[in-house]
Amino acid sequence: MKIRDRFFRLSLRERLIGVVLVSAVGLFWLSSVVQGFRELWERNQRISGELEFQETVLSRESKVEQEIAERLEEMEADRSLSAASFVEAVDRISRIVGLRPDMDAVETKAGEMVSIHRLDMDFDDVAIVPLIDFVRRMEDDGFPVSIEEMMLSVNERSPERVDVVLRLAGFEFSSIPKALAVAQ
Repeated sequence: MKIRDRFFRLSLRERLIGVVLVSAVGLFWLSSVVQGFRELWERNQRISGELEFQETVLSRESKVEQEIAERLEEMEADRSLSAASFVEAVDRISRIVGLRPDMDAVETKAGEMVSIHRLDMDFDDVAIVPLIDFVRRMEDDGFPVSIEEMMLSVNERSPERVDVVLRLAGFEFSSIPKALAVAQ
């Protein structure tokens, strides 16, 4: 027996319920298909926008590389810090403000454009004012140095003083990166 014959053998009420159920399933399926197409279209639009942006950036590649090269040339070579000059500058500034830190060996992470020198220091039993002076002088001296981490704790013997663990990073800039030298 065919489906059509079975359908017409049902009562009017059963046919009506069957039509409503099949229609509901059909609408549900159709809405999920439309939703899928809409998501696909939105994703396509978003990707197209991203591609246009990337094409714009890539079209400016030579100009950006030239600007980077010019800025690197403008940097003063003497303001860049080798590992030894980094330690010397930190030691000199700490002695000026009257601090005598324990310094660990410098760790250097070499890069193509910038090498980063890290220095861990411990100040035991110091007053807060010389520590503030040390930080200000590090900022005002003009060297490319940043404080990566500073941990203060109250000194157990004299609560008005602090113990400090400090991690500094100094930056050494290459004159012209290898990738830019090849591109030119």
